Amino acid sequence: MLAAVMVLTLAAVPVYNAGAAKIGDGGSVTGYWGVHGAYNTALNSGNLRDIAAKGEDFLRFWLGAVTPERAQQRAADWLKNVENHGQDISDVWSVSTRVSDTYEQLKDYDNAIRMLKIRLAFVEPYKALIAGGFVAGNTSGMDFARREIQNKLGTWDVSGELYAEIDAKYGTGDTVFHGRKHEPKAGLFYGEPPGPNALKEFDKQPSSTIIYVSYETEDMAQRIDFDLKTNEAQGYDRSEYSVIQVAWNFIFEGATLRSVLNDTAKVTEAAHYLQSLNIPVLLRVGAEMNVWGHHPANPSEYIAAFRFIANIMRQHAPNVAMAWSVNDVSSEGLNYEMFYPGAEYVDWVGISLYVKRYFLGNPNTTDVQASIYHTGQFANPIAAISELVKLYGSRHPIYISEGGVSLWNRTGGLDLTDWALPRMRQLYAYLPMVFPEVKAAFWFNVARDEPQRYDFAMSARAKTLYGELTASGYFLGKGQTTPSITYKKVDGGMTVMPVNDVRLLTYAPYFSFDNVSVEYRLNGNWLAVRTNVPYRLAHDFSDVADGSHRLQLRILVDGAEFRSFEYHLRKGNGSVAVSTNPINTAPPSLTTPPTTPPTTPPTTPPTTPPTTTPPTTPPTTPPDSLTVIPTASTVLVNGEAKSFEAYNINGFNFFKLRDLAFVINGTGKQFSVGFDAGLNAITLESGKPYEPVGGEMVPGTGSELVVQPSVQRVFLNGRELQLEKYNINNFNFFKLRDLMSEVDVGVGYNEATQTITIDTSIGYTPPA
Repeated sequence: MLAAVMVLTLAAVPVYNAGAAKIGDGGSVTGYWGVHGAYNTALNSGNLRDIAAKGEDFLRFWLGAVTPERAQQRAADWLKNVENHGQDISDVWSVSTRVSDTYEQLKDYDNAIRMLKIRLAFVEPYKALIAGGFVAGNTSGMDFARREIQNKLGTWDVSGELYAEIDAKYGTGDTVFHGRKHEPKAGLFYGEPPGPNALKEFDKQPSSTIIYVSYETEDMAQRIDFDLKTNEAQGYDRSEYSVIQVAWNFIFEGATLRSVLNDTAKVTEAAHYLQSLNIPVLLRVGAEMNVWGHHPANPSEYIAAFRFIANIMRQHAPNVAMAWSVNDVSSEGLNYEMFYPGAEYVDWVGISLYVKRYFLGNPNTTDVQASIYHTGQFANPIAAISELVKLYGSRHPIYISEGGVSLWNRTGGLDLTDWALPRMRQLYAYLPMVFPEVKAAFWFNVARDEPQRYDFAMSARAKTLYGELTASGYFLGKGQTTPSITYKKVDGGMTVMPVNDVRLLTYAPYFSFDNVSVEYRLNGNWLAVRTNVPYRLAHDFSDVADGSHRLQLRILVDGAEFRSFEYHLRKGNGSVAVSTNPINTAPPSLTTPPTTPPTTPPTTPPTTPPTTTPPTTPPTTPPDSLTVIPTASTVLVNGEAKSFEAYNINGFNFFKLRDLAFVINGTGKQFSVGFDAGLNAITLESGKPYEPVGGEMVPGTGSELVVQPSVQRVFLNGRELQLEKYNINNFNFFKLRDLMSEVDVGVGYNEATQTITIDTSIGYTPPA
């Protein structure tokens, strides 16, 4: 028995009750103090890799092998006798916590995942220590720790998946149809509340709207008529809606539930009115009952009220589908199932799904709070809806009854657009791919005086992206009943597409990481890299030989490979088939030609030979693999900060040619930019002023990056340059140092401040 209290410096190890402290399994005291001392020394040094290594040694002393399986065995054994193994449990918990955090700082996520699983095994033993009074703390804190660990694992310990986009003229992808009232067989209704902020400017108009009615204080007919007339004044006739959602909210929450059973006349009157609309209606009754705060809901009372309303609607309003909708996070001690009225009373199952930047709008949200409450880097909309789909997706169509991504934060007046745009893509691009059970989504485009706002008045860029995402053929717009595309997960069977219209998308659910990209390769040769969800590749495989090939995906984080996958691809009969299994027969023929060509720009160089002397050296060969991330460095041009659309490609910074010409125009190093169509060549002339064409120095839009090697030749003062360059979304980007060396402009880099300097007062000097 150890008589001393052991505290590991900086490791946040709680003080253990010395009277019960023992080294488990007959461990050597000498051995213990050896690994303890080495670990403490590493902690004091601050060297992350040393902390991880010595922490692993310390854990090996206790566990024998630092694996989740061994941790589970030890945890189960020690939990049987917490008092005798208190020091063991305390040490393993605290050291594994510190080591998992260290691996996270090092971005070594495979080892971080392993350590998180070890931590998870020891939540219950450590919780028992607290309950027994051996260490300070509270058991509910350990429940939060478990949720934090599980949420991190749910973000990192997941696998990417490949999907195909199937044009309706070639067939149908993965669909789920329950035959419920107003349910489309495939596709997704979408819309927003009526009012002055409603989005009417897009070519494609929404198929739905949501109208809020207070059960206690508003007349349903007056409220709905007013809102529908508001939309009609903006040119949207009520008869054009595929479905409208009526949110019949209980503003007094649980205090209202018992009185509903006495409201036969009121509910019947509402049913007659809804039936008179002659519009398909989703009636959402008493939403978010699992988080009511002022008057919490009694589950049995809620179920009784819902069933009461459902029975009257079934009798008097056949156009009404009953919608039961929860909040994505339940209050402590509550869950969805407690309030579920039953399949015979519920048609659609909904969820309020708000993707938030901060917990309760607090800009000082900690990483722990973010991981527990699915905010910030752990705001994972797919994970937030997955439990609901798992529980009810086999019985009901699922829908987002209201939601959005936070675009603005009242505290600090923070514009959250840059954070929001990737999450909007995750929500509206991944949702149709991953969950065909989801059949509708309503965005809360309403200005409210709340900590976080979701209305598009706060972000023009978010509004534009929303229009782009809902323009997808999967979203059902006004007058549409079937989608023009569906999605199919690539599995062990054959997923078949026409050879000249192959559309592939990647589900890369690593939402806590920035700068995720996906690289596609065929037989080891680079095809393309995509930088935005859903990493869509539209490709023509006509030039590929018939037979079997290897299709490879590399998921990159900050330009480094995080995960990789390989699929089997076979071409034949004018088709391409993809599968996780070998394909032993040629795919079937798809005879209907596509009506539009794929969107990927051609990579074949021009066939017309140049009319000038060919270059004396061969053009630069593009690398086999590309990693593309936005350039994070600050850029100073002659001492003034400038915002460029620039990208780091395989470790080098590439800038838009016309942006560079624009910012140094008027200096002694200015140069003009022209184009020779006959040569398909860019022409530069030193000393001549640059003539802007519009669009210079416009920041990136956050749209998908289509990156291809540029095939255009470049001449400076009649001399052909051999420069590494890429065409990104139809703009030419050049390696900064290569171009600046040719026009003799000084370039520097301060690693400490991560600042790039461009100085036209000095000539170019190669880096040391």
